[in-house]
Amino acid sequence: MCVRYTFHRPDEALAAIAAVLAFKLAPLSEWAKPRFNVTLAQTMPVVSVGSDGPEVRGMIPFYEHEQPKRKLLPNAKAETAATLSAFKHAVAKRRCLVPANGYYEWQSLGKLKLPHLFTLMDEKPFAFAGIWEPAEEDMPATYAILTTGPNNLVASIHNRMPVILTPETMPRWLGTEPLSEDAFRALTQPLPADRMQERPVNRYVSNSRNEGPQCHAAPEAEPPELELC
Repeated sequence: MCVRYTFHRPDEALAAIAAVLAFKLAPLSEWAKPRFNVTLAQTMPVVSVGSDGPEVRGMIPFYEHEQPKRKLLPNAKAETAATLSAFKHAVAKRRCLVPANGYYEWQSLGKLKLPHLFTLMDEKPFAFAGIWEPAEEDMPATYAILTTGPNNLVASIHNRMPVILTPETMPRWLGTEPLSEDAFRALTQPLPADRMQERPVNRYVSNSRNEGPQCHAAPEAEPPELELC
């Protein structure tokens, strides 16, 4: 958590970020096409600061236990990211925006894990607070999403939530210079529950190979037999 999210309205999401930053972003590439079920295997758009200002780059979420040199994980806890060696340099110098339209979390009910879709009110686009690492030899550039404690809406489903940035906070997060401790703490607080909404979706989305609008379908619309993973 959180590595499963939805980016099904990419033009809208990137346009919202461009408007907030007051900076024209490059046209979308193949890796910025609509996706309803983002997974670790996919290259996704990330907005970072380049030599000429904010730019959209394709990066992958990365996670590998057996490669000790690969320090960036899919998630970093906001409470410790600024001090852990795996994340602190990226927190200080390489903060990015990960555009999204919503994210998934799974509720455990006995042996069942039931997916829920979390979005902003009116399903407005937003950005996760991200950090990134540059490409090296056989590894492309990678990114991680910061997480924090849950708000009251998320708490009934999961004990963590991603750090969600809105038009008010996106410009303050993006950058290449260290944030003060107070500024970092303020930006990584859970988004208030009254700015979000949640609904259950069918278990089609639980299979990381599944894609398309059916990921957002209501639970009663799910097919009778699903291969879950």
